Amino acid sequence: MFLRRLREANPGLVTAAVRLHQEQAVRANTYLLDLDALRSNAEAEVAEAARHGLSLYVMAKQFGRNPDALRTIAAAGIDSAVCVDLQGMEAVRRAGTRVGHVGHLVQPHRGSEDAVLAARPEVVTVFDAQVAARIGEAAERAGRVQDVLLRVRGPEDVYYFGHAGGFPLANIEQMAGRVEAIAGVRVAGVTNFPCMAADPVTRTVRPTRNFATLTEAANRLRAAGFAITQVNAPGTTSAGTFAEQARLGATHLEPGNGLHGTTPLHLFDSAQPEIPAIVYISEVSHLDGDDAYVFAAGYYVDKVLGDYRLTALCGSDPECLQEVEVETADAGAIHYYCRLPDVRPRGVRPGDSVVFCFRPQVFVTRGRTQAVAGIHTGSAAGPAASLDLRGVYDGEARPATGVA
Repeated sequence: MFLRRLREANPGLVTAAVRLHQEQAVRANTYLLDLDALRSNAEAEVAEAARHGLSLYVMAKQFGRNPDALRTIAAAGIDSAVCVDLQGMEAVRRAGTRVGHVGHLVQPHRGSEDAVLAARPEVVTVFDAQVAARIGEAAERAGRVQDVLLRVRGPEDVYYFGHAGGFPLANIEQMAGRVEAIAGVRVAGVTNFPCMAADPVTRTVRPTRNFATLTEAANRLRAAGFAITQVNAPGTTSAGTFAEQARLGATHLEPGNGLHGTTPLHLFDSAQPEIPAIVYISEVSHLDGDDAYVFAAGYYVDKVLGDYRLTALCGSDPECLQEVEVETADAGAIHYYCRLPDVRPRGVRPGDSVVFCFRPQVFVTRGRTQAVAGIHTGSAAGPAASLDLRGVYDGEARPATGVA
């Protein structure tokens, strides 16, 4: 999906990926992160957020919560994370990143409350009063009051499958009062998702009905006397959406794919400041007839714009790569391999590097992550040893010590 933009905006990442793979410094089934580009992207977002009075939490699941990436983003000014689930909370803590937001989209399950409080999050999102009560009990055990965000839901809001839930907008004041009465918690704000979504027809990213629900809830709660300090409006977020989100009343945003330049807006508008900073590097395993099969344990495309034609770059010489069609398993199937059809006559052979650039969700795959610095200092064309290649991690940011 992002291959053309990658080749135009960050060709050095392609060169480095192939060279590192061919020299066996990076293995197949690895998401390679360009730390220089990532830092530049994060700095652009920090500057734009400051212009509009916005606070940012980094959403790290898409790049597998890679610790080197998290530290680079923190150095650029986004030093706390949103943890979409408890595994994410554990991963960002291992990386030394501050936990900013827990509980959205996945609620803390029973028995996890003390661990959540031990992470000292700024806010915890709760979908109902029962979860709020459990958080309050843990907060009292910890001897403090925990700020919570109310996940609100309006009757016309639209959610991705499995994402629905929250306090009904119709009686949000009553529900907020019920939560505020729970010892150990304080209502600090509201959230909803998705608040922004891509429109492939107009080629824009626009606010959703969910965003209107969010801002109505915030306004009504403020009018009712609640001290609402956070209006958290996540979804398809990047520097190019910040102005509109701030105009509509957001205070906090959670860029994820935006930090590595893989949101729909980066396809719609090549002038966006973030450039692609992540690729999936694999290799041709074997040929069957004229088709080539590519290791794909880490493959997962987030099809935010629906189905589309997938291509990749293939070859062993970074100066002589060819673009090839990619066929993938059906939804729900195990991705052992991707298939490159009719490529034997084009000279594709086992061991060739295959470079993908799509919208990733590393945390749901069997892929690894690895970060590299130095691509933009003139060394990408040199040997692998001339680049600053960092450690290898699994999709949950644990050091990968084996060969799988």
